[in-house]
Amino acid sequence: MINRRNFVRTALIAGTVAAIAGRLGAHPALAEAGDPKAKVEAFYAVLLDCMKQGPQLGFDGRYKKLEPVIQNTFDVPIMARIAVGQEWTNMPADKKSAILEVFTRYMITTYASRFKAFSGQSFSVGDVKQPNADRKLVESKIIRANGEPVQLNYVFRQGDDGWKIIDIYLSGTISEMARMRSDFSETIRSGGADALIKVLEQKIAELKKGA
Repeated sequence: MINRRNFVRTALIAGTVAAIAGRLGAHPALAEAGDPKAKVEAFYAVLLDCMKQGPQLGFDGRYKKLEPVIQNTFDVPIMARIAVGQEWTNMPADKKSAILEVFTRYMITTYASRFKAFSGQSFSVGDVKQPNADRKLVESKIIRANGEPVQLNYVFRQGDDGWKIIDIYLSGTISEMARMRSDFSETIRSGGADALIKVLEQKIAELKKGA
C-alpha cells in the first residue's frame, strides 16, 4: 500500500466490469441484505458507472459515488486493523481513529483515481465458497483486453453489519492485506501511527494528481 503496486489489483480491474452490467439490477435487495456475491456485483455496478462517466464526473464525483458502496461492501475498520498488524493493539484510541479515517480516504481515493475510464475488458463473478462459519469467498475472473484471465477472489467476514470484504486475493493466493501489512510494518516500527498517517496522506495526494 506504500509503493507503486498499491492496490495494483484495483488497477488491473479498471475497465473490466462491462460483462456483468446487465445482471446487476436484479440483485439490489440481496446486496442490501448482505449476500456476498450480490454485494460484489453491486460494487462493480457502481465502478462501471464511474468508469463510463469518468471524465464527466471528475475525481470528486467518482469519490462521492464510491464512498457509500465501499463503506457498505468492505469492512474498512477490520482491514485497517489487519493492515497495521499487532501494533494496533498498543495504539491509543485517538491514533486508531486517525488511522482509520485516513485509511478509509485512501481506499476510496484509490478506487476513484483508478476507475476513471472504460476500455472494454470483461469481468465475471463465479462461485461462492464457505471455508468456515464466519467466512465466505467470492471467486471472480478478470479478462484483460488481450484475453488473459486474472483470478481475483474476495474474502468476506460476517460481522454485526452482515457480510463484508476483509481481504482480496490476486491470482487466488496473494493476500492484499498481507501485502499491506508488510508495506506498513517498517513505517510503523520507525515512526508509529503518525508516520503511517503521513505516508498515507502523501499517497492520497499523489493519487489525486493523476485522477
